[in-house]
Amino acid sequence: MEETLPEGRGSEWNQLIEQLQRLRQTAGNPSFGRIAELIVERRVQAGASPAAAHHLARSTVYDTFRVGRPRVNLDLVRESALVLGAADATVDQWIAECRSHVDSPVKTPWEDQPPRPWKAPLLMMACLSLNLIGREFVDFFNLPIYLDMTGTAIVAIALGPWRGAAVGAATNVLGAIGSGLISIPFGLVNMAGALVWGYGVRNFGMGRTLPRFFLLNVLCAFVCTCVAVPIIVLFVAEPNLRVGNDVVTQLISDSVDTFVVAVGFSNILTSTADKLLAGFIALVAVTALPWRMRRAIPLVLADHRR
Repeated sequence: MEETLPEGRGSEWNQLIEQLQRLRQTAGNPSFGRIAELIVERRVQAGASPAAAHHLARSTVYDTFRVGRPRVNLDLVRESALVLGAADATVDQWIAECRSHVDSPVKTPWEDQPPRPWKAPLLMMACLSLNLIGREFVDFFNLPIYLDMTGTAIVAIALGPWRGAAVGAATNVLGAIGSGLISIPFGLVNMAGALVWGYGVRNFGMGRTLPRFFLLNVLCAFVCTCVAVPIIVLFVAEPNLRVGNDVVTQLISDSVDTFVVAVGFSNILTSTADKLLAGFIALVAVTALPWRMRRAIPLVLADHRR
């Protein structure tokens, strides 16, 4: 049984879904695939034939735990709650409370608060500053990483990929003041990372579990390397990058004869370390943001509570 809320009231189901999320946490955070298996087993135990119980996709179960939906499958919510240890009466109470909110004209506290359009630009400015500080830190200590995309990752995940790309581009444009004009084309690398992080978490659910988020950061490193190496080959007259990166490149070039291959290998190594560090810092930072800014973002460390 699916129920749809009146236009503009989809968030009313959040209270029910948040109860379900907390129940999952209490049960030890079983995977959505495991919850699907338990539901199928329960259907069979209740008398349904294996064919009638059918396979339940983990993505369907994941959607049941996702806040911000105008349509909710109450039967699947109930089944999920029961296999996680809730009682029928408890689920009935959750559903009744949500329905009372739908019928009530009283707004929830966060709906009564005036919109704050300055929050997104303020976060973008703070993350731009974080990127620039990271660049200076790396240059000062000659580290073989970059640290100029942590803020990009935070904005891409919290506000969307294209806002993250804007922060990434601005980082490299302003970075030209200290690094020279060669910084500007590398803005494409920063923008590419923003798109991978933003779309990966917000559209493809790559932030739902730590292993998936780990793979997302590795993918981000690979994409950034694919963008960076041609820029290095085309715009850097000599193999003279940051000192830390030069050390890695030199170590690899001792084993290979081609500068392009040496740059590619060194870049993927340093980029992977950099994106893992930046990505997981961003993960922690986004989960620390106010609830209103992160409630619809599927992140493994976020509890989605007010």
